[in-house]
Amino acid sequence: MHVIFVNQEILAQGLVMTLALTFCVLIAATAVATILAAGMLSRSALLRVPARILVEIMRDIPLFVTVMMIYFVAPTIGIALDPFEATVAGLGAWGGANGAIIIRAGIQAVSSGQREACAALGLHRFQALRLVILPQALRPILPPYLGLVTQLVQATSIGALIGVRELLRSAQIVIERATIMEGGLSPFTLYAAVLVVYFVICFALSLASARMEAVLSRHEQPSSSAKPRLSRLRLMPRG
Repeated sequence: MHVIFVNQEILAQGLVMTLALTFCVLIAATAVATILAAGMLSRSALLRVPARILVEIMRDIPLFVTVMMIYFVAPTIGIALDPFEATVAGLGAWGGANGAIIIRAGIQAVSSGQREACAALGLHRFQALRLVILPQALRPILPPYLGLVTQLVQATSIGALIGVRELLRSAQIVIERATIMEGGLSPFTLYAAVLVVYFVICFALSLASARMEAVLSRHEQPSSSAKPRLSRLRLMPRG
């Protein structure tokens, strides 16, 4: 614990960098997921087929390889990315591809009768999506999507491999400095502290997911006044 207290400034900077990286990755992944899901749901094959191909490519390439390729290959085509930007781009692409599958599945889980009802009411496709389809698709979308968010939070540690001074990299720097100055340090304490921090963040996301799912479940439950009362129904005589 003494090592953590002495190097608390470095570790605090690493934690801030981890949170900033997580925030940027989630924004990028959500934006990519929305665009790709819209492409896969498009009626036009010119949009649907390329979106499907991009999703399969980004999902099938290992996340580590994706980040490394972006960091080392992007400068060769004139796109200079620092380690932070390369990590955001790699995690955003991978998370967006997996998020697009979740969003598409959630929207397709809404029954076709809802779409037919929207068409009967004269709603445009965008109006039907915004007012009817998406509110019903949130419940099947949110739990797996927040699970994906948890994976992205854990995956931010990949940034340490290309030089992002996030929490894991900061712990490594402290260990290296202590080894040089003090002649050795057991890394167990620092890595255990890093593990606890990641656990707290992911556990908070899990609690938020459970809370949101419970709220959506309460809103979807029919009220008692809406339930039919069989005692008031009269059976029609058979002819």
